[in-house]
Amino acid sequence: MIPLMHAVRAIAIAIFVFPLPTLWAQSEFVDSRSKVVNVFLQDNFLNTKNCMVIGIIDEHGSRVFSAGALDNGTENKVDGDSIFELGSLTKPFTCLLMLDAASRNELKLADPVSKFVPADIQLPSRNGKRITLSNLASHESGLPWHPHGSKRRSIKELKSAADAVTIRDLYAHLAKVKLSRPPGTEYSYSNVGYALLGRAIEEAANSDYDSLVRDRICTPLKMANTSIALTPEQKLHRARGHWNDGARSEHVNFQAMAPAGSLHSTANDLLKFLAANLSHDDSPLTPLMDQMRGPPHHKLKRFGNTALGWKDNGVYNPPGTELWGHGGGGGGGGFGNLAFVGFDVKKRRGVVVLTNQMKINPNGVGWTLLQEMPFTRSNIARPVRKVVGIGIAALNKDRKSGNIIIAGVYPR
Repeated sequence: MIPLMHAVRAIAIAIFVFPLPTLWAQSEFVDSRSKVVNVFLQDNFLNTKNCMVIGIIDEHGSRVFSAGALDNGTENKVDGDSIFELGSLTKPFTCLLMLDAASRNELKLADPVSKFVPADIQLPSRNGKRITLSNLASHESGLPWHPHGSKRRSIKELKSAADAVTIRDLYAHLAKVKLSRPPGTEYSYSNVGYALLGRAIEEAANSDYDSLVRDRICTPLKMANTSIALTPEQKLHRARGHWNDGARSEHVNFQAMAPAGSLHSTANDLLKFLAANLSHDDSPLTPLMDQMRGPPHHKLKRFGNTALGWKDNGVYNPPGTELWGHGGGGGGGGFGNLAFVGFDVKKRRGVVVLTNQMKINPNGVGWTLLQEMPFTRSNIARPVRKVVGIGIAALNKDRKSGNIIIAGVYPR
């Protein structure tokens, strides 16, 4: 039996607190998240050598929040134009380039990858099925995560290995790969696959990857600070990454692996990228971005629903939402920088999170904001994946953030 005092408290709070989410939902998404974001950033990054930049966008506009330091030897402040390494957040750009090249009749998604590599390069196949460009983009090629494997390797070792891989090394590695299943039959996240996809796009378009990103994506979207190579001026605004122990990390210097994780960008640029994805502006790239969210949807235990360049990591999609995103750095590395872009197709809003440290993962920050869940440490560390009935809940207001939090649960 619920003690009388607890019952009265729970019911009273339920009466006066539960209507609040309805009021919040009527306000703009950007405004409703502003206070909790500012408190979070000040609590975690003020007066530190680490930093985080958070951008939020809905159909009414966007806003950028930031705190901390770039730690790059300059006095430049952290803001929406600060430059960060994107890591695997590069992959949606690679996928978009593939669709753009297809729209120009430079390639077809069903083309075998062998069409775009030298004739003497032997690529793996299985049961007579060859790897296609679509297989690479949807992580269904069967190729490994990394050309040098990931077992018993530190993040620093993985970074050095990725930096060292040349096109020649990549092809030599592929000649030794034995597929365990036919291409197109199972999802398996692969940096190798995206490196090979980028190389195929370069060959089809007769241009280098960095130029293609700038010319075909950044120019039409007016994204001035998104590229692999940086000018001397841009480097003055680039955040210096930090390992878990606080030591500075070296900047990414990928070669063949560049299409899998080497882009730099800013919160302001990525908000423009989101605006096109959410149809907030009249961009010629929007129809191609819409194609990226098409099938397959695998509903995988770890990655959740997946599409071309996007996934939802199995997080809870509240009623009336359709969430997509991609992180950079993540569980596979980080290299001192972490990044996340996520958006809700149905409510037409999105989030960008960029940081130069590895202790607070932007994925959790971004998903929690999009879910409009309480902005607590537990939710940020492990985004909500499932919501079930809880019976009667006693609720309190968090003094710092102003969020409503569950203080106790009394099952039915």
